[in-house]
Amino acid sequence: MLSGLSPSGAAPQVLFMALALGAVGLVQFFRLQRRRRVMEDMPTARIRSAAQGYVELIGRALPPDAPLFSPITRTPCCWYRYKIEKRDDDNKNSWSVEEQGKSTTQFWLDDDTGRCIVDPEGAEVRARSRNTWTGAAAQLIPGTSEVLMTGDSDHRYTEHLILPGQTLYALGWFASLSPLQASAHEEVRERIAAWKADPQQRRAFDANRDGELDMAEFEQLRQQAAAAVEAERRERAAQPQTHVLKKPKDRRLFLLTTEPHDALSGQLRWQAWAWLAAGVLGLAYGGAGLLMRV
Repeated sequence: MLSGLSPSGAAPQVLFMALALGAVGLVQFFRLQRRRRVMEDMPTARIRSAAQGYVELIGRALPPDAPLFSPITRTPCCWYRYKIEKRDDDNKNSWSVEEQGKSTTQFWLDDDTGRCIVDPEGAEVRARSRNTWTGAAAQLIPGTSEVLMTGDSDHRYTEHLILPGQTLYALGWFASLSPLQASAHEEVRERIAAWKADPQQRRAFDANRDGELDMAEFEQLRQQAAAAVEAERRERAAQPQTHVLKKPKDRRLFLLTTEPHDALSGQLRWQAWAWLAAGVLGLAYGGAGLLMRV
């Protein structure tokens, strides 16, 4: 748009568009540089010893406890994003989105020191396994070895997948959840309230069958509720903590990618410099044109 066009002869709309491009270029440059530096400067934590807060983790993606399949090809996966586009009737080279979506199912990350749940809600996901095609696609029928061909030449299909066993690089908020979240006092109080509201439990402690719990009967209920809660808490205390990686509450980057870490960092670097070059050119062109009009 700018080549071969002198700033002095450019229309005001063109000059303002150039200035807008310049501003966007500078914003994108600093945004991409900030992302790259976070990735390069953040030390890799281990799940077993990771501090609570913003961390970098690298490990193997493992599927959810309940099997997850991609919507189009029915591929077993940990995460998917898909898009179905329809060819426009008036322009055969143009496509419009007919359906799209992505999974929010939690899956696992294993780095050999432990496992953590990955909650992909709100994450920027870059999946190395991605395919785009037109026409029929092979769709595996779950629970069988049979394949069903679905689709037609008027549709274009795209799938991005995180597959089980792939190396996953993750930046996000790490939290360890204790199996004993509530206090013993709160759990006993909730158990007593639940038992009192249960007619069968009330009858079990109503020794004189008068339909009411006197002080002695209520004390027996309270003691047994406390004993039941204590036994359950001892059992839960022996269980390991549950670790979760999720979106930070602030505006920090939440990234999940199966692309090689070094390659992604290099990609962000050249993208940042390309945006800077576009921004400088846009500001120079637009600024020169406005100055020539003064």
